[in-house]
Amino acid sequence: MDKIDNVDLREALDSIARNNTFFHLYNDLGVSIEQMEHAAKLSDSTDKTLIWVSYPSGIDCYPEREVFQKGTRGYHGVLYHGKEDVQGDRKLAYAVDVHSIKGGKLLGSLYEIDIREYAKTVRSNAVPSNTIRIYEENGRQSTMPKDEFDRRYPLYLVKMADWRHEPDNPAVLKAVIDDVWNNIRGGKYKLCDIWQHTSKLYDDRDNFYSNQILRDLSKLSEPNSADKQFFTTSLDARVAAAFDPEQLSRLLDRLPYKGAELSIKKGQSYMQVIIPRDEIQLSRIKQNDKPAVIKDGKAIPVTVPSNEKQGSPEKPSILKALKQGAEKARQHDIPDKALTKSKGVEL
Repeated sequence: MDKIDNVDLREALDSIARNNTFFHLYNDLGVSIEQMEHAAKLSDSTDKTLIWVSYPSGIDCYPEREVFQKGTRGYHGVLYHGKEDVQGDRKLAYAVDVHSIKGGKLLGSLYEIDIREYAKTVRSNAVPSNTIRIYEENGRQSTMPKDEFDRRYPLYLVKMADWRHEPDNPAVLKAVIDDVWNNIRGGKYKLCDIWQHTSKLYDDRDNFYSNQILRDLSKLSEPNSADKQFFTTSLDARVAAAFDPEQLSRLLDRLPYKGAELSIKKGQSYMQVIIPRDEIQLSRIKQNDKPAVIKDGKAIPVTVPSNEKQGSPEKPSILKALKQGAEKARQHDIPDKALTKSKGVEL
């Protein structure tokens, strides 16, 4: 896991989000940055840590003191992102330690976290929270039970500047957060700069989507194109659009299929990955439940490729591969017209 220390958070989180968030990027990123700018002005250190999560359809950001209070937006948000079965999305999560604003820069440190493991910690350690603190525009503060606040919320909108959840026992909440942070800071973190980290993220992204393609294809026992000549699966076209031609070519290179091609039907919301039947037949080996190829009537395991290409056959250029995919699609009634959504590519 990586730690990026004393970095410009605006610049760092923008570069991370571009790698993984493809919808609502600028709006959600802007909201999270505003939360951090507000935290930078606060004096209590427990208010300066936020949990930031990037996923394909957006970005969420929660104050950590809220995350560890049961029933709050932050608590439910982290548990949601930590679920094993959430759409199979790629999640990038960080504990953001906000330092200050200096010279126009929002400074802080990023700690990469495993959101699933973090969610387990939250579920086990979150404390009860049944009180709301209200901050009025005239500077006054007051508290009331959460149930009463939920009923009277519209009445407070006119004079309320802000509000937040308060724990039933603030000392217990502080102890829980201190313990969590001691474990995070004491973990095996590799100190690196943001450019080294984002370079690693691009490699991880290629692996994530190539593995997703392999998993989907491994579920097919026979060709699923209209003419039964191709195995096909799909990527969301808007996700594929985030890859430039070189990155799409690299994604194809990670698949153990020489004839892998990409095609997208005009107006379609997904990009098809096409594997010719005459090159490979997919099956499953019952003993270990892994993808396999059929050669000479025998099932042979397929190993998901690593970052290193070891003697892989030369691939056609991305433009050539896409054009070939378009032509085969027309011949075999996969999509009726093949296009690419990649930047600068036009068939």
